[in-house]
Amino acid sequence: MRSLMQLYSWRWRQIWGEEKGAATAEYALLLALVVVVLIGSLTSLGGALQQKIEAIIGQLNAN
Repeated sequence: MRSLMQLYSWRWRQIWGEEKGAATAEYALLLALVVVVLIGSLTSLGGALQQKIEAIIGQLNAN
């Protein structure tokens, strides 16, 4: 009976007790979220920056 309980206990720890994989998955999801936010921010910032540079070039060409 004890060996059966040890087997169940070992199997339970093997399935639910391993947190390294869960932590890695959480970090991967967090990294993916950061990348998506950075791409969105840089895309909108890039458009605004391009407009500013074009306005400056336009003013320099007008003079």
